[in-house]
Amino acid sequence: MALSLRKKRGDRKVDIPTASQGDIAFLIMIFFMTTTVFAKEKGLKIVLPEKGEAVKIKAENILTVSVNPSGQVLIGDRYVTIPEVREQITADLASNKDLAIALRVSRKAPYRVMVDVFDQLKMARAERVSLIPVLDEEPVTP
Repeated sequence: MALSLRKKRGDRKVDIPTASQGDIAFLIMIFFMTTTVFAKEKGLKIVLPEKGEAVKIKAENILTVSVNPSGQVLIGDRYVTIPEVREQITADLASNKDLAIALRVSRKAPYRVMVDVFDQLKMARAERVSLIPVLDEEPVTP
């Protein structure tokens, strides 16, 4: 049997129409965009006061918790470890129900330390926590 390079009359080229591929791709994108469920961001839940709402607190009712640039935690003027934060705050809240915690974190401190301290405050059931901004040149240590 010899191989023939000529086209036979019955051979036709089969084409797949591609004119509507863009429309189909667009419809598939819309379908997936409308049916996809995105996970909620999990972060620190902070309830901010209304604008203009200022509360005066006596100086003896304020406890400062600081985190310095190296990640060390200070409660008042005493260095503590992260697990000790919960114990200390729980004891301080038991002795003073009107206690408010002022959390000062250096901008150069590790973010993880700030989150861990915030979690310890939450576990100690500290409801009155104020985040105090710290300038770059301002020292955090007492």
